[in-house]
Amino acid sequence: RPIGFMLFILGLYTFFTQAPFSSQSHIVFIEKLLRSFIIFSFFWGIYNVTYTTHSLMIKLLDRLGIHAEPTVAGILSTMAHIFIIIVGFVAIAKEWNYDITGFIASLSIASVAVAFAAKDALANVFGSFVIIIDKPFVVGDWISANGIEGIVEKVSFRSTCVRTFPQELVYIPNSLLSNTPIINYNKRQKRRIDFYLNLTYNTKRVQLEKLTAKIKDFLKSKDYIISETVEVNFSNFNDSSLDVRILCYANNPNPTSFRSLNNDINLGLLDILEEEGLSCAFPSTSVYFENKLTTRTEKEL
Repeated sequence: RPIGFMLFILGLYTFFTQAPFSSQSHIVFIEKLLRSFIIFSFFWGIYNVTYTTHSLMIKLLDRLGIHAEPTVAGILSTMAHIFIIIVGFVAIAKEWNYDITGFIASLSIASVAVAFAAKDALANVFGSFVIIIDKPFVVGDWISANGIEGIVEKVSFRSTCVRTFPQELVYIPNSLLSNTPIINYNKRQKRRIDFYLNLTYNTKRVQLEKLTAKIKDFLKSKDYIISETVEVNFSNFNDSSLDVRILCYANNPNPTSFRSLNNDINLGLLDILEEEGLSCAFPSTSVYFENKLTTRTEKEL
């Protein structure tokens, strides 16, 4: 569109400048107007090229060996758009012989006023720069921050868009994200599995030793478990159970894969318990009376 518009304006400009009019005084205004349209179409084209989705810009960055992440590219694209609009406005104003020094001075004064009025918005802008520099996460990461957990979908000047697992879309201000602890689950090298297997008190020592050995062998046989991290020990005497602690690390899977391997481990442990004839305990309390209780019939007799 900008190229077609520019060609059309160039045709009109050529017509008005080369036409054999007897007087050129009334053409000055038209020439300025046409030159302004040419400048407008030029900056319009640059504005479109600076979009992150523009294939020309992507190919140029690839040739230069620059891989722009979506987070950084979106913010840089917005900054480039603002800069192009300001430069284009100044170029058109100069074409009409306007003194731009006063405009620049008024712009600086206005920027100070805007800075005081929009300090929260500016804090979000600086927060976005902190996110770009530190890179605590990128688009697509699974994070948890300020009580919000989900997948990062977009990072803008003002906020970071997070899609929670119940599929709500939450916008977190960047100023808040830059000053709060952020957990990035994608950065984990491995995932911890730590839980207790509670057995009934009638379990024998030999059965406990055999059970712990079988569970160790079972976990080490799994490809998704880091075998050197497997620990299975009789941990403590609980109020109503004998506790066996199972501790190991799995290779860093995505949430869906982790739920699948957790299901596989639990089913395997049930099979081992059935093979050994053992059962899990549940919270229970035994009450003993020091004196024999008499029923109402015995009292009547």
